Amino acid sequence: MPSSCRIAIVGGGLAGLAAANALQTFGIKAEVFETAPALGEIGAAVNVSPQAVKALQAIGVGDKIAAVGNTSPGIYTRNMQTGEFLELNDRQKAAARYGAPYYTFHRADLLDALASGIDSSSVHLGHRLTGIEERANANVLTFANGTQVEAEYVIAADGVRSVIRQALYGTDNPTYTGQMVWRALLNGSTVPEDVLEPTGHIQWVGPGCHLLAYYIRGKKLVNIVTQEDTDKWVEEGWSTRGDCDEMRASFPNPEPRLAKLLSVVTECSKWGLFTRPLTQNWGRGRIQLVGDAAHAMLPNAGQGACQAFEDSYILARWLEASRDPAEAFANFRRIRVPRVHGVQRLSIANARFKHMRDSAAQKASIAAGKSSVHGSSDWVWGYDLIRDWDKEPSVPATYAA
Repeated sequence: MPSSCRIAIVGGGLAGLAAANALQTFGIKAEVFETAPALGEIGAAVNVSPQAVKALQAIGVGDKIAAVGNTSPGIYTRNMQTGEFLELNDRQKAAARYGAPYYTFHRADLLDALASGIDSSSVHLGHRLTGIEERANANVLTFANGTQVEAEYVIAADGVRSVIRQALYGTDNPTYTGQMVWRALLNGSTVPEDVLEPTGHIQWVGPGCHLLAYYIRGKKLVNIVTQEDTDKWVEEGWSTRGDCDEMRASFPNPEPRLAKLLSVVTECSKWGLFTRPLTQNWGRGRIQLVGDAAHAMLPNAGQGACQAFEDSYILARWLEASRDPAEAFANFRRIRVPRVHGVQRLSIANARFKHMRDSAAQKASIAAGKSSVHGSSDWVWGYDLIRDWDKEPSVPATYAA
């Protein structure tokens, strides 16, 4: 006979642990089931913008994330070939305006902060989900280790390749975008200081590509993440080993600071970017998807993890407010889908502008205040989800359906 619980969270990554913390904050018990034998987030770094920081503060981990995050002073953008200054996204002014900082983290540090707030007895490791059976009054989860769990309600936080999403929607799979990412993590002492001046958070943009480099863990590490348009097929996955010379060749004729940075890369990984059409396939009945399982998005607005944190807080508020969790799930989707779809559209638009082939037109548009390599983020960062968790947020017409 399967064991039982009221709410099961499938997935112990950032989205799943944030959901567990949020539910706990509002007195709701949940059990977390994670595939890996130990909690650990693959990947190097993650950015969290002010509205998502407020969500994390509201679920009780504010002090913990402040202890391990870098407060970003702002992204300083240069032309990739000339080194010419294009734009400063001043995040200190943004922090003052929105009432919370903009943090950069090593993903493992952020995950540890989230894990530390949860009763370890409620986290079940080594549980790889293989199937879910929907019943009238419960869902039966089957795991590869032979365990079965009967959960009245399920929160699916099992990522872009969600087993639960596949069970619910079949062929609703991510599709390749024709863009790929390189990532490298460097010892901060190997990177000449002038490379990351003046803010320690530098972006280079060029025709069909861009590259970001910034400090994490103080100045102990430098995270590099890139994105480029390509006609080559690249597999999805954080851990596909890359060739450093191939990475450097992706950025021809780099300006001197960028050339210095690329020259000290000794290990890198690569993967293809995948996304889904914007749909309302976020769950049904007793099952609710959150994070990448619900709304995988391109990284160009820095909102992948942030939208998962918004999900967690708002879902917990609805569960607290409603006697019927299925009704809470439906209300959650009603509130969240329009906003998240808007953020997904912003991410797509940002990639197009960053990768403009006409650098002169790009520069002129920025100088005239018509466009930004960051898009229009005021409506994203300025969202007061603590006050307006039960109201459908406004989305600019540019990014609305």
